[in-house]
Amino acid sequence: MKTRSFRHLLAVLACAGIPCAMAGRTDPVAQAEAAFDAWRMDEVSALLPTLPDTADGDYVRGLVANRLNDIEASKRALQHALPELERRHSPRATNALLTLSDDYQKAAAYGDQANALREAVEHHSKDLGTAAQGVKDVLALATALSGSPRQTITFSGPSRLPIRRNPLGTFDVDAVANGVDGSWMLDSGANYSVVSESFARRLGLSIKGTTGGVGSTTGTSVQSEVAVVEEIHLGSATLRHVAVLVVRDDLLHMKLPGREHQISAAFGFPVFQALGQIHFHGDKAISIGPAPGSMEGGVQIYMDGLAPVVMVATEGESVPLALDTGSSTTSLSSAYWMKVKDRADAWPRSRHPSAGLGGARSLDTVTQPAWKFAIGKDEITLKNVRIETESRPGPGGPPMFGTLGQDLWANAAGFTLDFRSMRFRIDRN
Repeated sequence: MKTRSFRHLLAVLACAGIPCAMAGRTDPVAQAEAAFDAWRMDEVSALLPTLPDTADGDYVRGLVANRLNDIEASKRALQHALPELERRHSPRATNALLTLSDDYQKAAAYGDQANALREAVEHHSKDLGTAAQGVKDVLALATALSGSPRQTITFSGPSRLPIRRNPLGTFDVDAVANGVDGSWMLDSGANYSVVSESFARRLGLSIKGTTGGVGSTTGTSVQSEVAVVEEIHLGSATLRHVAVLVVRDDLLHMKLPGREHQISAAFGFPVFQALGQIHFHGDKAISIGPAPGSMEGGVQIYMDGLAPVVMVATEGESVPLALDTGSSTTSLSSAYWMKVKDRADAWPRSRHPSAGLGGARSLDTVTQPAWKFAIGKDEITLKNVRIETESRPGPGGPPMFGTLGQDLWANAAGFTLDFRSMRFRIDRN
């Protein structure tokens, strides 16, 4: 359910032809750029006021606004920077186009997204390098959706909806799509909402086109089709024109040792973003509704493309982890493994199955008996946390230090995701 990513292309391009260490000491743009790519967000915030009023300064301001999910500010800065960057044939122009594509996708402006990606493919292919195929795959999806109306949402008031765990340990909720009752998985870590082919037929969906390869946490790339669900009723919310990937049923049939589950439909990040604020009452219910005002407390949510991210204090530094309601447990990536491997000789090692779009994958993992960390003011210890020892693409992989799953709030009353104020809070009462 996760798409291919080109979000870290800048790590290769930013210092092309420039000694990066020297640029970092003398150029505030390069300094901010390096801090941004390393997810040193406090340093990025401190450097922002020092940026010059130039195309390069606007470029970095656009990247930061995108990560903060301030779509309009990101578009303004990048559109202002782009002509000059392209005139100079700067590699930054390529990443500006890709970041604009991400802004347009979040705004469901698929025609604008397709135009930005087409510009990148046709005029910046050399800069894209190995990311070129991933860009073409997302371009195919955006092109298929170009004539579709933008997704909208309205609320008739607040509502509280029961949720339940499926055999995978993730949450399902009931919704009515195109007049058809169904069970939808709640997966904030999925870049798109997804339906199976058989469920798409029940909904009477018309296929808009075929996408390129869709990536997964399992490392599998699968072909899918794209369609638009005209209307979905979720409690008091009515969503219209919801873009979904249509995937073969067998690719959504998840098999793990001792359990399996057929997923018919899943709500991904675009629906979570539209809902605005979602409060999870443990594993019993969710509350949604019109804007109730800014949420108090909690920590900043950042965006890594279409993946929500929070900063976690561990091992003496602040590091990024993806936040995924579709993951039943927390896992740590090979980026974290590099920090702790010298003291992990006694930790149990095993092959662990991981289910995702396209099937399951066996990963080499080490289990840390107790992982201590802090999210804002919350100091937390999780027991028996798996660490992946091999680098892999996709959400939760490097440069992310892992994925925070449902065990994060298992001993709390629940948690709240607020995509209006971009805050995440563990609710103790």
